Amino acid sequence: MTEQLFSQYQDFERTDGKSLIGPEGFERLSTDLGYDMSQVEPLVLMWKLGCTEMGTVPYENWSQSLTSMRVGSLDQLRKEIDSEIDRLKSDKKEYQQFYRKMFDYLKTGKQKVISVDYAKDILPVIKGADNALFDKFVAFLDANSERIKTINRDQWQSLLELSRTMGDSLADYSKEDAWPALFDDFAEWEHSQK
Repeated sequence: MTEQLFSQYQDFERTDGKSLIGPEGFERLSTDLGYDMSQVEPLVLMWKLGCTEMGTVPYENWSQSLTSMRVGSLDQLRKEIDSEIDRLKSDKKEYQQFYRKMFDYLKTGKQKVISVDYAKDILPVIKGADNALFDKFVAFLDANSERIKTINRDQWQSLLELSRTMGDSLADYSKEDAWPALFDDFAEWEHSQK
């Protein structure tokens, strides 16, 4: 059954011999599951299917993922993704793994940074209940778009910890703490907005 489902979305135009679902097939799969591409569900689907890059699922990852989830139909896959979204809301370690993987999906090729534009697009979508600081960080990036063009992995991963530590305010932020320097600027900017 996993091969039959895979073949419905497989990229047959490939000339490199790799059997995979490409971005167009992934979008069709998401649509068939009833997911809006601008929401969190396709991102969770990518993560659970072991996508190697944004919207790309090799057959091996597809097969292993569906087997481990015990999924054999689109209805079962939708239920599993819905359950995973619920788990992400309550399991901080699971959410952290998901959040960290998003950086890899947003990178282009072998780059070690992601575009601020990508970060601004994705942070509101993946924001959890305890990540209220994400909205303020996106506003900070907007206000500093001429100066800040990329975010590195350390900044990305530290943002989650910062939001968990500080809540929705940087009132207790200290430059003496070991945060990336970008957050010093963020804290100054946030304090100036009051």
